[in-house]
Amino acid sequence: MTQYLVVYGYARFEYRFARNNANQRSAMQRTTPCRYGTQTIMSEHQFVHFLALDRPLDDEQLEYMRRQSSRAEISKWEFTNEYHYGDFRGNAQEMLQRGYDVHLHYANFGIRKLMFRLPMGLPCEPQTWKAFLPECGVDWYPDKKGRGGVLEIQPEADAGTYDYLDCDVQELAEIAPVRELLLQGDLRPLYVMWLVCNSDEEKLEPPVPAGLKSLPPCVLAMASFYEVGEDLLQAAAEVSLPLVEGGLSHDAQVKNWIQQRSKDELEELATQLLTGDVAKVRAETLARVRDESGAIAWPTSKPTRTLRDLHAAAEIIHQHRKQLKAQAKEKARRKHLEKLAADPQQAIAQAATLVKQRSTKNYDEAAKLLADLREALGPDRGPQQAESAAERLRSENPTLKSLVSAMRKQGLLLKKTL
Repeated sequence: MTQYLVVYGYARFEYRFARNNANQRSAMQRTTPCRYGTQTIMSEHQFVHFLALDRPLDDEQLEYMRRQSSRAEISKWEFTNEYHYGDFRGNAQEMLQRGYDVHLHYANFGIRKLMFRLPMGLPCEPQTWKAFLPECGVDWYPDKKGRGGVLEIQPEADAGTYDYLDCDVQELAEIAPVRELLLQGDLRPLYVMWLVCNSDEEKLEPPVPAGLKSLPPCVLAMASFYEVGEDLLQAAAEVSLPLVEGGLSHDAQVKNWIQQRSKDELEELATQLLTGDVAKVRAETLARVRDESGAIAWPTSKPTRTLRDLHAAAEIIHQHRKQLKAQAKEKARRKHLEKLAADPQQAIAQAATLVKQRSTKNYDEAAKLLADLREALGPDRGPQQAESAAERLRSENPTLKSLVSAMRKQGLLLKKTL
């Protein structure tokens, strides 16, 4: 019953319960509806990856990680495991709270999950966070003490939602810098998160972050992981402010904050960085910069569009892109034909050279080149020169049946009749 509640979104409690139960979730997502009931995915591929970014794990933390899997490759900086049968049964949330900083879980039956450990909390105030929060697919797990917590992004999906991805360690390595952006108060990853997880076409978009027109590579990698197309990203960016006009950059904000500190404060901060927990001190200091800067940490534009509006705008962009691509292709072809028409003998010699290289691919290219020459020279001269060259190549290579076949497919040779 839970899987149907997940699909139709009638009960968030049941959805969260299912996602927190690895066995139930895997069983639920390995079957997808089909005409005669359910279709079972026979060939599995799962990839589980954790990275420590701020500092390596200590021995106690490492021992805990080893208890999460007997098959994984585990170090103080990284945890990887690949499955073709079975499931990852470790506690990903606890693993992030005990040492690792980012996590990716991929499965070809619909799981694409990212988790980020944010030691000083979310990158925005609660009201703004609420605007970015979709009905399902995103969870924030606060620490028992302090401001920190773990952000989880896992859209509703099944085996047919995504294309196959040959996922490996490079995937999370490219996405991991998203965490640094979140620590700096950058809201662009949250906007991509909303695009990924929101399924309500009439839902108004969240505040539009500045800088969507110039997304960092890590945010583009995150969008690619969830198959958010470039057309949708471009549509979203249409009302996004440029960063230079939206307000102070993060670096400028930090510099201004430092200038406002006393000498004693800066000496104390330097001492903490050199003698204490560097990652903790850095995270706390960045949080202070956000809280004490007296300005919005990340500039935004007022939301005016629904998800349906964004999809419609993305479709217009897609059609325009296709039109430009077709025009460019046609222009390149005209240029190609003009070059052939200017020197037909060079094209014929090139076709002969291709045939001498003796491969089916080269025979096809030679035939295509002569067919293009026929078109380039027009109906008066083209057929005679192209077909004559094809016949000559057949006569010079009587045993090359693949060559004859390639020429016939292009209409350059006729079957001989008895």
